[in-house]
Formats: sequence, C-alpha cells, structure tokens
Amino acid sequence: MGRPRNPAHVRLWRGKYYLIYSDFRSGRVREVRKSCEALGATTAAARSDLVKRYMLQERLDAAEVARRGGRLAYDSSLVASLEEFLANCRERAQARLANPKARNGISSKTAGLLENAIRTFVTWLEGRSLGDLKTGELDGNTLTRFFDFVATQKTKLGNKSVTRRASTVNQYRRNVRAALRWINRARPPRFPDFESFSEAFKPTRGDADPPQAFSPKQLKLFLKTALERENPERKVKVVRFKRGGVKERFEQTAKASAATPVSRLFVMLALTGARVGEVLNLKWQDIDLERGRIVIRAQKTGMTRIVPLTGAPEGEVAPALADLLRRWRLEAGDRAYVLPHAELPRPAFPKSGWEMTARAVKGDRIGPQALRQNFTSYAASIGIPAAVSAMWQGHASAVAEKYYRAQVLDRSPGNTMEDAMGLRELLALVAGARGNGQSG
Repeated sequence: MGRPRNPAHVRLWRGKYYLIYSDFRSGRVREVRKSCEALGATTAAARSDLVKRYMLQERLDAAEVARRGGRLAYDSSLVASLEEFLANCRERAQARLANPKARNGISSKTAGLLENAIRTFVTWLEGRSLGDLKTGELDGNTLTRFFDFVATQKTKLGNKSVTRRASTVNQYRRNVRAALRWINRARPPRFPDFESFSEAFKPTRGDADPPQAFSPKQLKLFLKTALERENPERKVKVVRFKRGGVKERFEQTAKASAATPVSRLFVMLALTGARVGEVLNLKWQDIDLERGRIVIRAQKTGMTRIVPLTGAPEGEVAPALADLLRRWRLEAGDRAYVLPHAELPRPAFPKSGWEMTARAVKGDRIGPQALRQNFTSYAASIGIPAAVSAMWQGHASAVAEKYYRAQVLDRSPGNTMEDAMGLRELLALVAGARGNGQSG
C-alpha cells in the first residue's frame, strides 16, 4: 500500500517558500515543488490562498481519477493524440470501403473533411510554437483563437480569394470537437475538463442564404450556354500581342470540353434533386428504364431511395428525362456509369466548365446545392408536397420546408418538372449533343 500523500502545503527551504502539491496530469500521481515567489505569492496571505486553491484542485483531480478509471494522462502530447485520431479515421474509412453494406466506419468524404480540419489545426499549433502543447494545457481560449484564424484565413474559390462563411467555420468546429471527444474517451483520460471547451465549440450564427427558385429563363440560359460550350466546332476569339506591340485577332477552335459534360450533369441535378456526388456515382444498374425510376444509394445518409421520373402517384415528374436516359443507355455501351467520363476512371465534377457556364446567367449563381432547392420549389409548384420531394431527395421534410422550398414566381405551363422549368424542348438538344466527353 502506497504512502498517503499530504495535501498541498507550503514549506520553507533555504530561505525560500515552496508550494508542494500532488500532480495528477500523468499516469501516476507525482509530487511537485514550485517556488511561491514564481507563482506570485510573496506574502503570508497570498501563500495561504495559494494552498487553498491547490488543495481544491487536488480534490477535484482525485475525484476525476476515481470517476474515470483510476488514472489521468494530462501530459500527453496534443499533436500526437490528434495523429492517433487521424490514423483511426483512415482505418474507419477503409472499413467502410471494404464492406459498405455493414455501415461500419465513415465515408471517404467524411474522413477527408476530418483530415483537412485536423491538419489545419496542427499546422496552426506548430506555427505558434504550440507544437509541444500537452492535452492538459489545452484551453478554450486556444481553441477560440484557432477558429478565429479559420474565419479570417483567405481561401481559393476558382480564381478568387475569399474568406470563409460561418457554415464552413462551424464545420471546422464540429470536426475538431469530434477529434477531441475521441481523444477524451481514451483511458487514461487526457483532458482535465472537457466541458471548458464548450464555449469555443458554440456555432456561429450566420445569415443563411434564402432558398432559391430559378426562373425558366435562367435555367434555359444555363443549359443553352453549356451546350454551346460543348459544341466541338465552337470557335472562340483570341487576341495575341506580337513583337512591337502589334495586336493580332483571330478565331480558333475552342478547347475540348470536360470529360463529364456540364449539360448532362445539369439536367440530372435539376430534374432529380439529387446531390452532385450521388449523380456522379450513378450507375446503369441503378436505372430502371422500363418503369422510369432511379435508385440512389446515398453515401451521406446510408439510405437507398427511389426517384420516380414516371408513374408516381403524385403525377409525372420528368418523363422526357426518362426517354433521354434510354437514349443515353444505347450510347453508353459497356460503360458502367450513367454520365460520361472519357479517360477518367469515373465521372468527375467539371468545376471550370460549370463556373464559366454559370457566369452567363444573370442574377443568382446556379450551383448543385441551389438546384436541390430549386427542385423542391418546382415540385411544390406542380402540386407535389414538400414531404414527398424531401423523401425523393433524401432529407427531412422539415428541411424541405425551412431551407429548400422557395416561392416560384415565374414558371412555364405544364404539369411536369421539365415543363415547369421550361427544359423539355432543350432535352432533345442534350440527347443529340456529343456525349462521349473529351479529356481536357
């Protein structure tokens, strides 16, 4: 049986006063001696207050030790602990890839987001000489400083430098909190007071963008522009400066289009309300051409859902898209994915082509997430309840009503999504467009 330890007390040694107390930060309790003068206690009253404060901390730490397994490890390296978390994330992502049906582990996308957030945190710590910080030394103020850094750090959006939105900073908060929670579940525990971090993890209330419903004119302009850009015979004007400042103007054939055509991706997003990753990963085995149905296997939620293009009790949704898919299937040959991808192993988001196409549309910027909101809004305009469109899109009906549904003030006549959006006539052009995709 170990020798019982004395509570915190002051001892005079060689003419100086020292505070003697028990430190619980490591796996074993050890006795520590510190100069009272260094701790700012230069009078008898100050030393008395110092003893009382450390005696209280000893009792709190002893109670925490008893509650959480008999040991603490507050002197663990914070960076090393974060590296352990990232290694665990990679293992969990591999488990999901090895057996998706078991739903164990995490998706590759989630693992990537966690990796990015924690790497940014580690880089920030090391850049401020905090690379040697112990887990017991981390406090809420340090975390707040990091999230302030994330909020003000410039990042790239295409060719522009922009500051991060509140939703992005909140995502960093969630990811760092997940890492520290995982570390705190280890035995022995590594944080003396995890609740002290709660203030730093409070999400920032940002001004959320209102849901969007694009006019048929905007939607048609986007699709027309995408088709024009994908025309292999499209000419572009080029200005070149020669020696002596001579300006030369001429036309040349435009660069080849992206491996995954913007026009086809846009049509699938606009008329199914699916997430961009879900459309890019869509395979022909998930398309029921006979009944006009699309089976979507969502990575985000792990749920499988069906989007009925034809034959839904609520009415015909997009019968022309169902016909278009039948044409694409004949063209696809032995290609497994619905969308073309040229020499790439799988379809990829044509970021540059999408951005250039979006510039031609005046007003609100058309993006994949905005098209999900647009789908909910137009579904409501043809009489489909938000709860039903939410089921097709793979989110809660409350989300559809609060964050996705917008009032459609301008729509074309008709009882289908493609008629209301004014896209039916253009779908014939998409069917005839070159669809094998060109790498570039």
